[in-house]
Amino acid sequence: MVINNPSGATPASLRKTHRGMILSRIQAEPGISRAELARLCGFSEMAATRIVRELLAAEIIEEATTTNRKSVRKKHVGRPKTGLRILKDGLFAVGITVSAYHSEVSICDADGQLFASCRPENVAFGDVSEAARFYANALQDLIDISNIDVDRIVGVGVALSARTLPERGEIVTSEYFGWSNDGGRFCQEIQKIINLPVEIENIANALAIAEMRFGAARDVSEFTLIHAATFVGAGVVSEGRLVRGASGVSGSLGHFRAQKQPLTCVCGRHDCLNLSATGFGLLSRLGKLDHPTFDNSKISYYATSLLTALEDPELIGAVAEVGENLAPALDNVAKLLGPEMIILSGYLGTNASYFDAVMSTLARDFDHDPKLSFNLVKGTISSVEAAALLALHTYCYSDRLDYDRFARAATNTGESMHG
Repeated sequence: MVINNPSGATPASLRKTHRGMILSRIQAEPGISRAELARLCGFSEMAATRIVRELLAAEIIEEATTTNRKSVRKKHVGRPKTGLRILKDGLFAVGITVSAYHSEVSICDADGQLFASCRPENVAFGDVSEAARFYANALQDLIDISNIDVDRIVGVGVALSARTLPERGEIVTSEYFGWSNDGGRFCQEIQKIINLPVEIENIANALAIAEMRFGAARDVSEFTLIHAATFVGAGVVSEGRLVRGASGVSGSLGHFRAQKQPLTCVCGRHDCLNLSATGFGLLSRLGKLDHPTFDNSKISYYATSLLTALEDPELIGAVAEVGENLAPALDNVAKLLGPEMIILSGYLGTNASYFDAVMSTLARDFDHDPKLSFNLVKGTISSVEAAALLALHTYCYSDRLDYDRFARAATNTGESMHG
């Protein structure tokens, strides 16, 4: 985490930033000592110890005794090392994944492990406010039956196929769902039902954040995540931060120019990658579409048909063909950004036939060598996990942690236990 303007920072804001840094380090390196924290974060040991005491008092972290491995190798029993680790049930985060594939609400613990999830049925996507209320009620039901302390939930993450402005909590446009300029209504409707802060994010960006903190891209500062399903999009990370662009919108990989198709993209063109390297393109090849233009009233049909096709062993060749069409775009991404890693995510992106076709085409047509260029890997985080992990990243492992609220919750718990 970088402090951009330390000269203008207040002691309170610095304390928040330092809490986020220390929590992030403890989560990444369970068993780390106070001295190691101070050294790695650039604090004095006294300052690190002061923050650690706060986090212990708020029941967010705990002390853990670990064996000194060097002593074991020397067959000498040394003094046990006392380190720090995240208290898994000290905090929770909740998430909403808005998808035509598997709409889900979820809860994860403070270490990023999925605690509970539920798949609501019969979601109506026509009206943005109605959809938000539907998901919020489903999430509230999940919280109620999960027997967790609501006072220990940091916030709500929302992941969906849309261009968003997270800092304003707004959906700019969703070509997929047919929504635009919601003025923050989706988030506002959720907050009316669940009185917690809400972070809304494009699904590719949410997955990139989750992979960076909890998945395949841990300790990788330069990578691109490609989310391939009905359409294709990208989340770009440079120096450990999402690249959003001047307008706040980036990663529109689906509108890269490719070969012309007998289809029409949502943007009106006939040569977008969305038409040739995606589930929409695959369904057209298979004769599953009776219309050449994407129709957001049929998104459930697209999702169901794609999942069925991916399970059919006789369609492996067709799936591989659309995978081959993605390879040129990845070569362009690699040449432009120079990432250490490219992650393929999504129901189509992680399919074995699709993934293998992308990799073999890169090697055959573009001389791709992972030893000299980027490493191509499958995503390890599912869409349902990404939403809750987004909330955990935003409201726990950052300067947006509401420490005072959780300190009060810990105090109240202690008083009720002893009162």
